[in-house]
Amino acid sequence: MALSMANQTPIVSTATAALKPGVVPTGDSASSPVLAVDLEGESVEQDNSLASESESQEPEELCTNHSEEQPTAEPIEVKGKNISIQVKGSTVFGSDEIEEAVTPIIEKFDAGKLPEEEFIKEINERITQLYLEKGYITSRAKDHQGITNNIVEIKVIEGSLRKIEIKGRKRLNKNYICSRIGLGVGIPLNTNQLEEQLRLLRSNPLLENVEASLLAAEEGKSDLKGKSDLIVTVTEAAPLVLNLNIDNYSPPSVGSERLEIGLLYRNLTGSGDELSAAYSRSTTGGAEVFDLSWKVPVNPMEGTLLVRVAPNRNEVTQSEFQALGIRGERELYEIFFRQPLMRTTREELALSVGFSYQDGQTFLFDREPFGFGIGPDEDGVSRTSVFKFGQDYVRRDRQGAWSLRSEFSFGTNLFDATTNEGSIPDGQFFSWLGQVQRVQRLGEEHLLVMQADLQLTPDSLLPAHQFVIGGGQSLRGYRQNARSGDNGFRFSIEDRFTILRDEGGEARLQIVPFVDLGAIWNRSGNPNVLPDQTFLLGAGLGLRWLNAVGIDGLSFHFDYAFPFFNLDEQGGNIQDEGFYFQVNYQQNLDLFGSESEGE
Repeated sequence: MALSMANQTPIVSTATAALKPGVVPTGDSASSPVLAVDLEGESVEQDNSLASESESQEPEELCTNHSEEQPTAEPIEVKGKNISIQVKGSTVFGSDEIEEAVTPIIEKFDAGKLPEEEFIKEINERITQLYLEKGYITSRAKDHQGITNNIVEIKVIEGSLRKIEIKGRKRLNKNYICSRIGLGVGIPLNTNQLEEQLRLLRSNPLLENVEASLLAAEEGKSDLKGKSDLIVTVTEAAPLVLNLNIDNYSPPSVGSERLEIGLLYRNLTGSGDELSAAYSRSTTGGAEVFDLSWKVPVNPMEGTLLVRVAPNRNEVTQSEFQALGIRGERELYEIFFRQPLMRTTREELALSVGFSYQDGQTFLFDREPFGFGIGPDEDGVSRTSVFKFGQDYVRRDRQGAWSLRSEFSFGTNLFDATTNEGSIPDGQFFSWLGQVQRVQRLGEEHLLVMQADLQLTPDSLLPAHQFVIGGGQSLRGYRQNARSGDNGFRFSIEDRFTILRDEGGEARLQIVPFVDLGAIWNRSGNPNVLPDQTFLLGAGLGLRWLNAVGIDGLSFHFDYAFPFFNLDEQGGNIQDEGFYFQVNYQQNLDLFGSESEGE
């Protein structure tokens, strides 16, 4: 009878795994263009009708300090038999690349196969083409003075961004948008890099849509040659997200059916932060959990600081144990910093560091402190102070996505953490949790989801840090938290077969055959004895109904799993019969309309 819940979190839970933003294969939304380019030939004028319209509708908001200083470049000279080329102003390409590009043209001229005017034109076009091939579409070679003393001087004008204009912003801080766009802005301007940052910005949950236009700056002024203006129009997403949930993913000992309400408030302070609050309660009143967190972005690469508080209480409400008044309380405090090191629309690599503190106590006859199992003290108190170091990586391709996660936990004796002698479980431990998931498209109607979890430790662990299997979100066919141990693994595979789509082609009804298996084992010397059956295997069939009964945001999820092993503690709960359900409703709420805030 476990009063503690394991703390490992799957990348995407087996029973509710969905193609979420972090794991979506690159499809239309990821690869569709955000940036519209309006540059024509060598002399392009801005669309004045567009500019005058935007000025009449909204005040101009400009990003500042988005460009670097213009780099300097040494002239590059390429010599032929009868002619020499001097290329000035190229900071992107070296002498080898320029020479390789123009040598065939020089050889044609030396052989008398090109007239002077055609020769200079081809040199300009070839160097310009080099820039275009690398995404520098606002850069070009021009300004030649003809052939003087058998020398042709080619000047490269490397394009840059003069200004970034933001339109449509309401509550989100302007610098939040500018700083992220700025990651793709350099000198010379590379539109491939700019487009990548705009796509990432469009995938940001704070924004419903992002559109951008790149326009040539007004010609006629020498200081505007190669300059472009970027106009970005954003549509902010509704700030409040309501989530209502009913499921039977809670341990039967405290009531398997539970109700949950969650609120997520995006952009609370205007800086892109998120405040999340959730409350869940089992229908018998045996489990009650509060969860409050605040996530704050700290840099344009989406480095975030997360602070979380999650107190909970539980009480055994099963009739055969209710008279004993067994209950527990636990408080969880966490602070984490996560920093992506590499971030594109196709892949992301991030590191995280954090600290987690848990303080729990169990009671008998409602108020008498009492320790269950070996590890907590005689008053049922257990405390852990754990430093964590995590790594996660996501890579998307046209057929699916890979998601990998690793986390090292280092338990310390800080803040009076539980300390015991020998191999008795306590707060001083080391453990590693690894998770991998593959989402693979198999034709138009099949989506294969495979996931594996593995936890290893050389130490005996307190229940809150053990590896847990069993339940609708872990290993179906068995009750929630059916088995727990110091070490363990779990593997799941399911095929989501779409049988109904909506008019837009989105999956609405899916049949999901699946197989789940897993096992746990303790460190040698752990005095807590495990049950005989530590390997579990289940298989079954699920049904997923998205936007159920025509209501956006409403989803039904039902699973039936056959257990291949009968456990002694099985009872009459529907989890023991292999049935699981989840009804979820999520809706975005805009409480502010067109309200604007300062910068």
